[in-house]
Amino acid sequence: MSASPSSRDSRTVSTTPGVSRGSIQKHTKSRTGCTTCKRRKVKCDEHRPSCRNCVKHGARCDFTPLPPRAEHETVNPIDSLPALNLVDLELFHNFTTATYATLSTDHASRNIWKNAIARKATRSDFVMRALLSVSALHISRHRPEQKHRYLSYAIAYHDRASHQAATLMGELIPENLEDLWIFSVLTMYFALGSPQSTNFPLVVGENMLPEWTFLFNGVHHISNALHPRSYSGILSPIIKHGTDRWEAAHRSENEGGSILSELSIHIEETVADEEHLAIYRYAIQELNFQLNLVLNSHSQDLDIMDAFVWHFAMAENFMPLLQQGSQEAIVIFAHSLIIFSAVGRSTWLYGWDTVLLSRSYDVLDDRHRLWLQWPIEEIGWVPPY
Repeated sequence: MSASPSSRDSRTVSTTPGVSRGSIQKHTKSRTGCTTCKRRKVKCDEHRPSCRNCVKHGARCDFTPLPPRAEHETVNPIDSLPALNLVDLELFHNFTTATYATLSTDHASRNIWKNAIARKATRSDFVMRALLSVSALHISRHRPEQKHRYLSYAIAYHDRASHQAATLMGELIPENLEDLWIFSVLTMYFALGSPQSTNFPLVVGENMLPEWTFLFNGVHHISNALHPRSYSGILSPIIKHGTDRWEAAHRSENEGGSILSELSIHIEETVADEEHLAIYRYAIQELNFQLNLVLNSHSQDLDIMDAFVWHFAMAENFMPLLQQGSQEAIVIFAHSLIIFSAVGRSTWLYGWDTVLLSRSYDVLDDRHRLWLQWPIEEIGWVPPY
């Protein structure tokens, strides 16, 4: 006979002493255990910072935080890489293979632009953008079919660089001087490389002279802050080259005869302000040295630096008078364009002699226009009327 329900129940229930049927303990899984225990299918005691199972088996417990990663380490190199900017790469490549060679004929200076300055640009956002802007302008001159595309790149890069550099210009501190000097010089090349017949940035000024003609004061100020006599940084070869060109102009063979004697007579007869007269005398004296150098040299012996040595020397006192539109200052400046003409084979100076002579002529009155006869003849420019 089959057992009654009550007897079947009595045979299947545990008779372990002290444990009643209602108090049987169930084994529950841990839902918050470490990954290692879950993988091994064992109960995790969730002890921190490492559960005891992982400690016992010498396994890494994911409760234990990883040590901070060194800056040079990456968890997943592929995921951490930024997207390639092919325009940046193209412009940087062009600068280090072609543009750098147009910035100077001096071998040492070229090497600095190609290597040390290019390398420094990789550590300064605004220097890199200024460098890329100049490279874009350089390409625009050699790819007419893509001119507007590269001009737009140049404007965008330089505009961004200018905003970043402007925040550092207010207070010159030693660690920023090299970057600001490089930015300022590249800005001059940027302006020189800009289209000469448009309202391109830095090309048109309030007094008809381009704004870049007044950038020399900023570069001069930063150069002085570098203390060029004792400075020994990466820019030393370029600064030394400028000093060498200045000294070359002041050699004894360039002292004889004043090719600006007629201009000197005009200035002496018309300028009554003694302070201004002293500035004009010095400007003419130094310009006489520089003109003797370039006119007595073969073109292959000249460097683009020769076009700017006089302008750098005039930055502090003469350039402010030029910026104010002084008639005498404009006439003296127009004579300096003969240097631009002599060094005009440079990619960056080509055409500026006639453009600036034309603008100088436009802002002069009839009397002072007569003083421009020599530069007009030397440059070969024809007045419009």
